[in-house]
Amino acid sequence: MHLFDMHCHLELMANGEDVAQQAKSCELTLLDTGVLPSEFETEQRRHASNDSVYVACGLHPWWVTDTLKDSEIEQLIERARSYPLIGEVGLDFSNAHAQYAARQIRVFERLVSACSANKVEGRLLSIHAVQSASNVLDILEANGTCQQANVIFHWFSGTSEDLTRARKLGCYFSINERMLQSRRGRAYAAQIEEECLLLETDFPLKPGSMCTARQICTSLNTTLEKLAQLRKTDAEAFGEHIAQTSKRLLTSATA
Repeated sequence: MHLFDMHCHLELMANGEDVAQQAKSCELTLLDTGVLPSEFETEQRRHASNDSVYVACGLHPWWVTDTLKDSEIEQLIERARSYPLIGEVGLDFSNAHAQYAARQIRVFERLVSACSANKVEGRLLSIHAVQSASNVLDILEANGTCQQANVIFHWFSGTSEDLTRARKLGCYFSINERMLQSRRGRAYAAQIEEECLLLETDFPLKPGSMCTARQICTSLNTTLEKLAQLRKTDAEAFGEHIAQTSKRLLTSATA
């Protein structure tokens, strides 16, 4: 079965280019979500000839601090006007990052506004929302983003009310092994509509660490098996359905 990792970071792996090459021979497709816009062009060139890798342009909220250069923000906004794959973007109000909440909100509002003002067919956004899902949803709703783009919540950890809002908006949810280690994560994964479920790893586990495509496949398969058990369904058929959803999202964004 072909597997799709809908949220990983090749540029944060010590051997990301090797992993991308390995993916070609093990039925694996990767959505490489970025953390800084200035790294996007290099990452795009690096994988330009690899049909197994889709490169997204992102600005991870952890990088949105007082030292972030304005040029990084402007590069993100410029890409958002025409490029179909955006991520990782969003908000993180956990203790380590809450001091920059105001700047994170300004950047995310500008990004979402730019996406809404410049519609791109099949646009995909991979969103980080830690202790901030309601804020993210407020911004998406205010801009009508979910009606214009395919919004994916990566490793969703909001409240049950947030989950209900996101589901009503037609959002997608990418699930990884660590999400399923918590009771709440398992409960959410059991509730989400089958057609809105995706798989991810969020690898590497630590920036600068080594990885292999085989490790990614193992993690994705483990997540799939646990999801199938939670939902009391056949893992193979369930996996094929998720793969078709993933393929449709990626191909529609890059057609």
